[in-house]
Amino acid sequence: MQVIHFTPGSLDPRNVDRRGAIASLPLANGSGEFELSALYLAPHGQISVAAQQHRQLLLVVNGRTTAKFRYGLLEPSAGVGLLLEVGEGCQLSTTSGAVVLAIEARQLEADPCGISSPDRVAGQLWPTLVSN
Repeated sequence: MQVIHFTPGSLDPRNVDRRGAIASLPLANGSGEFELSALYLAPHGQISVAAQQHRQLLLVVNGRTTAKFRYGLLEPSAGVGLLLEVGEGCQLSTTSGAVVLAIEARQLEADPCGISSPDRVAGQLWPTLVSN
């Protein structure tokens, strides 16, 4: 077993508190089949997520973001992910800070159980959890 650590301080300790800082940390790879990275966006940070050759899943695990696409804006927060199509990129920004997991894989499909719809998510709240 190997423990993977991707809290903001592990990404780049010198920049944790720097306004607008961005850090990317590769976490795992599958010999070209998939790539997993953590993105840390400090408050007021922004980063361009480049279009990839495979589908890419962006999972917001902490904080709030704004994702700007050529056709509009989405505002995913913790617990929300975006599955980008091949060749689709976006600009991610945050005012409060965010941690995002980025997964790129040759074969990547959303399971119907996870796809968001208004009737499925209306009124949903996160439980209060003890955090560090």
